Amino acid sequence: MTIAIVNSEFALNIPPQFQEFIQAGDKVSINVDSSGRLIITPIEMIRARLQETFGMWADRDDIPADSVDYVNAIREGNRLDGLDYETD
Repeated sequence: MTIAIVNSEFALNIPPQFQEFIQAGDKVSINVDSSGRLIITPIEMIRARLQETFGMWADRDDIPADSVDYVNAIREGNRLDGLDYETD
């Protein structure tokens, strides 16, 4: 465990062993997990992770490029197409 002190202006000095992951002026995401721990993640790390998977589905012709169209297509589905039913 590493301990750091938050000063009166709510600034936190990042300990040297973590400074390679964040630079002064970086934007960060701050979240609290279910145990009450603060999780500070540089936004660029999040973007880098998203870039790793970006385009993973790009070559699939059955998935529309517009995600809204894709979700609408999933919701619409063809669930009733195969059923033989009559309505009044």
